[in-house]
Amino acid sequence: MNYGLRFRRLSLCLLLCALILPSAWAQEETPDYTKWSIHGGKFYDNGKWVFLKAAKPLINYADADNVSDLIKKLDILKEKHYNVIEMNCYWHHFDTNGDGIIDKSLAPLRNLINVIYNRGMYPCLSVETYSVGGGNIPDGFWKRCPDAYAIDSKGNQVSDTEYGFGTRVVSIYHTGYRDAVHRYIRSLARSVDTKKILYFETTVEPQYMGNTAICYSENARTEYNKWREENGIADAASAMPEGFPMPQNFVRNETWNKFRAQFLARWVNEDAEAYRSVAGENARVAVDYLDANESVQYLRDGNPIEFLRALTCADIIQINWTWNLETKSLNHKAYDRVWQVKNETGRDWAVAEHMTFNGNDFTNLTDEKRRLILENTLQRGTRLGWEFTNVNNSTADGFSLYYDDFSPKATIATVDNNWDYWMTRVTYWENQLSPVEAPQAEKAASQSIYSINGTVVRSLPLTPGLYVINGRKTLVH
Repeated sequence: MNYGLRFRRLSLCLLLCALILPSAWAQEETPDYTKWSIHGGKFYDNGKWVFLKAAKPLINYADADNVSDLIKKLDILKEKHYNVIEMNCYWHHFDTNGDGIIDKSLAPLRNLINVIYNRGMYPCLSVETYSVGGGNIPDGFWKRCPDAYAIDSKGNQVSDTEYGFGTRVVSIYHTGYRDAVHRYIRSLARSVDTKKILYFETTVEPQYMGNTAICYSENARTEYNKWREENGIADAASAMPEGFPMPQNFVRNETWNKFRAQFLARWVNEDAEAYRSVAGENARVAVDYLDANESVQYLRDGNPIEFLRALTCADIIQINWTWNLETKSLNHKAYDRVWQVKNETGRDWAVAEHMTFNGNDFTNLTDEKRRLILENTLQRGTRLGWEFTNVNNSTADGFSLYYDDFSPKATIATVDNNWDYWMTRVTYWENQLSPVEAPQAEKAASQSIYSINGTVVRSLPLTPGLYVINGRKTLVH
């Protein structure tokens, strides 16, 4: 046995692994936002790949005491390898009368962004401007726009019965609503140093609802008729009926749901444009994609593929429901759809998760199941990073990931107590999906493991055609 040859091979392997090992942390030097980039599905700081561990603390960022308390916790979060702080700025916290013009001081938020940035961490700015799933609409908005309610298929005004918050649900077809929301986003962006924001997030989990068919308001009718005319659609079967209740064959109509999908994406694209009108056209934007139980997916977004195709604004797609809470299994269909559209459009999307873990949905799983979920995110995403919510220390709050003393609850302990191990797994999957030797795919397809059109396979010879192999378009002859 040639031990010298084996030693040289081992040394070369270790060296190559070290060269592509992602940094778990930003470089300990003066931060420089001009050296940030997201491409090929990953984040790079001064040319070095940094795997992001994003903390989303759910606090009132318009409250100076809340912000001051978070600043005191940044060193603890940094010790736990968090390098991103995502600030979710609820609309109703900043704008009480709902006109989109901020009423509260933004000095605490500006200071927080500067402190995060100066500590070598990455600030991200998010908004929650919808009223399903925990968000809320300023009370003053309803006084200004009492006709902005979402209307269900029976003709009733809708409240959030799905998530149990009971909030009044707004129609995204209402022009006054969208104008106010985008005025709020622009007002928020103008008041902070946008150059220091790594990426901006559009409204949290854009959807209609999963347990109620919406929206059938007059605002929806107006937009739908306009869309039909623009697209030359005149068949009677897809016309919106004049009265309630809406028949089920219309609620499930393919044309109607294509429109709903495209309009949902339009709303999100307008969010992104509001950011970019202030921060510049190259401002990076992340969008949540909620892909839950298939039986109600048409209610949530009309047509998921049409929704994704129409998302022209996104740099990052953050998948929600990577674990199916009802079937207790990995939710592969969510990733499959994102990769389908990513591949067919050639978009350079980074694929990650919205709430890789949160403090509530994963507590009843075993550590083995949580590890399986994390492995799946590395295999099926692009290894941009992970996002965790709610990163706050509260024993009493079931959504928080940490106890009062900041020791980890079971869910986040799977991550925190094994961080070095997880960094090796990030590297492992990167090696599998992007072999160190980087051979020509068409010459080595039968010998290596590849990600082909979003699915990890031990490659077989490929028929001629255009493929996305390891994130690169490859023409196989």
